[in-house]
Formats: sequence, structure tokens, C-alpha cells
Amino acid sequence: MKRNVLLLMCLTLAFCNGPESGKKRQFIIQSPAFKHGQRIPVPFTCKGKNISPQLIWSGVPKETKSLALTFEDLLAGSGIIVHWAMYNIPPSSKGLPQGVPERPQLTDGSRQAYNAEYRTRYMGPCPGLEVHRYVFRLYALDAAVEGDETLNAGKLTLFIEEHTLSKAELVGIYR
Repeated sequence: MKRNVLLLMCLTLAFCNGPESGKKRQFIIQSPAFKHGQRIPVPFTCKGKNISPQLIWSGVPKETKSLALTFEDLLAGSGIIVHWAMYNIPPSSKGLPQGVPERPQLTDGSRQAYNAEYRTRYMGPCPGLEVHRYVFRLYALDAAVEGDETLNAGKLTLFIEEHTLSKAELVGIYR
């Protein structure tokens, strides 16, 4: 028994993700407004102010050239609905403030893609009577989108599929 415990401790230490281990830091996205898997608060929905929650992230891979963000309703009856999409977010960024304004380009060079409403803004959850699952996905990309054209979510998704280094997710629910 002692031998098994000792072996387990050795394996745990060998595979820990401590600072001396040489492994990549964990790429994560979170929000002070709600925890992963919890209910998205009303101010961030169509029943409230319909503003974006503050998002913070860490562990961006060193080779990242830009970040992209999507916010999607995974349980919409007609398929996945893109509520918000951003790209060319600087890799040095640590997050987004609450209430990102509606405009194609922000002061740091980040761009907002057209969402399901064909607008360049956050569109909060607004389901009917059912509970829907929403996911913020943050992508570390090996390239930035070139040009001044504002992308739609479909074109951005194709770009993301070709250039993703790593992905982090934050899930929320709302009814």
C-alpha cells in the first residue's frame, strides 16, 4: 500500500504543471460576472442591458499572433447562432471590459465581426422558455486577419479553423 501511494506521489510530481515543469501554461477564459457552467446574469441578456460581460484570460501561448473570440448559442432550434465574434485581438491583451461598444474596430485594433443580426456588437442571450447553453470561445491564432473588410461570422470561423493554436471556453446557461 505504501509503495502504491509513493508511486502515485512520484507520478503526480512528475506530471504536475508547475513553473519548473517546462509545460505550457493553461489557456483559460473566465468572467467575474459568472462561473463556468452557471447562469448568465440578466444585465448581459436581452432582458437586461444587453451588454457584454467582462472577460479575462491568461495562458496565451507565446507563438500567438492574434486572438479571436466567439459567443454562440449551442441549443438554438435552427442550429448554432453566433451572438458575438471578435478577431485581431492583440495577444498581449488580458481581456475585454464590460460593455464593449458597437463598432467594427476598437481602439486597440481588435475588430468585431457581423453577428446573426448582421451587427458588429454583442448580442445577449434571448431564448424562449427553454434553457440554452452559451459558450464564449477564445482562440489563440498563428496569424491575424489581413485587410480592412469587416468579416461575417462564417468567414471568421473558416479563418479560425485554419489558424488555431489553442482554444479556451467559458460556458453559461440562460432561460
